[in-house]
Parts: sequence; structure tokens; C-alpha cells
Amino acid sequence: MNLKSMRLSRGLSQKELADMAGVQQATISKVEAGYDGVTLRVLRSLASALDVEVYDLLADDRATAERELVKAFRGLSADRQKGWLELAAALVQPGPQP
Repeated sequence: MNLKSMRLSRGLSQKELADMAGVQQATISKVEAGYDGVTLRVLRSLASALDVEVYDLLADDRATAERELVKAFRGLSADRQKGWLELAAALVQPGPQP
């Protein structure tokens, strides 16, 4: 879960985030330690306090990077998108066999 990295990137202590989300500091500690009994209500409260979506709390760093890449790709012109797609296709196709 990305909770700790999101909290730290905003310069928040566990207590500050707990107060913002309306939960106990111990809840923040448990969630950051990997407690898997967290409720959807708590996740929604945490996401709201951090101004993110619930799935952002659950996504790993790779998923976050992939979302950013897709967002950047969508911002390219159609010609640039085509070029990147052609490059990607060339990279995944096996080369000629000797």
C-alpha cells in the first residue's frame, strides 16, 4: 500500500493524517505495517484526506508509473503516438533467427 509514501511526501505525521481522516493514529500505523483488515470506510477516509482515489492507496509504484506513462502518451500528437507504438511493437517482436 502506498499510504506511507503518500503521507511522507506531504510531510504529514501519522497523527496529522489520522486527524485529517477522522481515524486513530494506531489505524494509520496498522495500515502502513500491512494490516489487511482495513475497512473500505477507512480507505475512503484516508483517500479523501490525501485527495487521492482509493485505488491510488492500493496501487504499487509500478502501477503508478504505468498510469503516468499512459497519461503522458495520451498527451502526444497522433503522429507521435503512432511512432511510439511502432517502436514498442518492434521491441516485442522476436528478431530474425540465424
